Amino acid sequence: MANKATTPEGDSHLLEANAVPIRHGRLRRPHCNGTPTATPPTQRPAGWRIGLSVALIFLNAACGGGGNEPVADDTPAAGVDTGAPSAAPGAPSAVPGAPNAVPASYNYCTRVPLAARQTGQRQVRDFGAVPDDDRDDTDAIQRALDAMKPGETLVFGPGRYLISRSIRVRQPGVTVTGPNAIIHATNPDNQALLIEADNTTVSSLTFTAVTQGRRSAAWHSRIVVAADIGGGNYRTVYNTTIRDNGILNAGPPGTPTANSSSAGGILLMKANGFLVTGNTVARTLADGIHVTSGSKNGRIINNTVRETGDDMIAVVSYLDSGSPVTGSASRELANWNTRVANALVRNVLISGNQLSGQYWGRGISVVGGQSITIARNTLNNVPVAAGVLVAREAGYETFGVENVLVEANVIRDVQTLRPPYDVQNKFASASRSGHGAVEIHAALFEDEAADPSLRELLAVRNVVVRGNVIERASVSGVRAGVSMTQALQATDAAGRTVARNIVPGLVRSVGVDNNQFNQVTGDAIRVLSSDLLSAGVYCSANRRDGSNYQSSACRALAEPAVLGAPLTCSPEGALLQ
Repeated sequence: MANKATTPEGDSHLLEANAVPIRHGRLRRPHCNGTPTATPPTQRPAGWRIGLSVALIFLNAACGGGGNEPVADDTPAAGVDTGAPSAAPGAPSAVPGAPNAVPASYNYCTRVPLAARQTGQRQVRDFGAVPDDDRDDTDAIQRALDAMKPGETLVFGPGRYLISRSIRVRQPGVTVTGPNAIIHATNPDNQALLIEADNTTVSSLTFTAVTQGRRSAAWHSRIVVAADIGGGNYRTVYNTTIRDNGILNAGPPGTPTANSSSAGGILLMKANGFLVTGNTVARTLADGIHVTSGSKNGRIINNTVRETGDDMIAVVSYLDSGSPVTGSASRELANWNTRVANALVRNVLISGNQLSGQYWGRGISVVGGQSITIARNTLNNVPVAAGVLVAREAGYETFGVENVLVEANVIRDVQTLRPPYDVQNKFASASRSGHGAVEIHAALFEDEAADPSLRELLAVRNVVVRGNVIERASVSGVRAGVSMTQALQATDAAGRTVARNIVPGLVRSVGVDNNQFNQVTGDAIRVLSSDLLSAGVYCSANRRDGSNYQSSACRALAEPAVLGAPLTCSPEGALLQ
């Protein structure tokens, strides 16, 4: 293609016309099985969407924010600086075969830079927002935000502020902060803090809300990075930092304030150079943290996410914004490079997060994406599905996946326990997915699979699962290449019923090495794809319940060349681009 984009990892095919498609559009869906639900949405809401449309994001998730350093829009240079942080509890300390080496993902980019010194402080009270008076503060807060100048800080004094609709950060270079301040959303249908300007920091605020069931638009989430420029398009938002905030429930189960958000906690759309760190996200009705719409060059580190209504951390790249069932392979291939440039999420580090107890969805998911590192996270009690999912989903028409490193995580109690919180008995009324603790799979529609180039573009390839501890799982430890078939139906624009059949996609180049599998009921390593079985999986130095373990599928001689996210940071933890 004319304007071929390449990545420093070496293999650039995913960003060419033979690559994996991405979807801007919808957010997390209400299923978590290896295959989509039998009847997906027949059309996506038009408008402020997480993908190609900007009005109603089918947002069951959230995403968020980033660093203060300038970030170019170019693909980042190869290479990572290495530091020597301590390993996660129970995780192996070095790469197999290189005992003195530090894994590539454990680098300066896992360090949190010091918060910038606050200058030019202005008090939100001076604009008429008075805490704890039970009056609507929306207009006063918006006046304050619009009055900020680059470099200034808007401070919320202690107390609770009420908003009845979303508030927007429109001025660049602004910090919004408020230790011991609560922004309480009283309207379940409009409750976001929308970050539309570059170089924004949101810190030390607590967000609570009134909810009335799960919603799906961007403004139903709490902290949202998205700059709507109309026509279903977004401008890139550079260098957002979201740190040390709480998105929390204010009331007990069964009350209007029992959940913290009508949709996701932190939602990130077309963000470049973002940092999401030190936040606590609990009891959102959709994803805890959700990254989509071509966001890139970002870090999600040292957050706590618990008891969410869908994936705790999700990276999702949507290929198209139309109905998957009424789509076609030819439509997906049209303007492929443009789709990749606008919608593929890439170069994201997910590290040091503490995740537990969601009642639906997965722990960490990469559903369409390139160059992602998932390292040193701790996942406890993943009741329904995979602890870590790496997949192409046909029913949501996502891109494929390439270059994902899953390293030195601790994943415990996968599909063994009940969640501590269960809205409307969603978990209790559902069945567990049977995913592996780490699940790797690809699903295509039949017409996608019939096109050789698109079949390759939508593959899941170059995935390494290394140095993890997986224990107490009622399923397999690592499962790859599930064979799935399903027929989906929808109604097209003319009112006709149309069908599209799902078949297995390609999973290629998988490595599983130096992992510890303890009290795993299923196979430690299970491969179900005939293509992957034929090629073999690379395995080395895995152990099961204290003994060496080798699967019959472990026939590949060389580990895939996987680097994960090629970010570079200073010793102080600042992102360098």
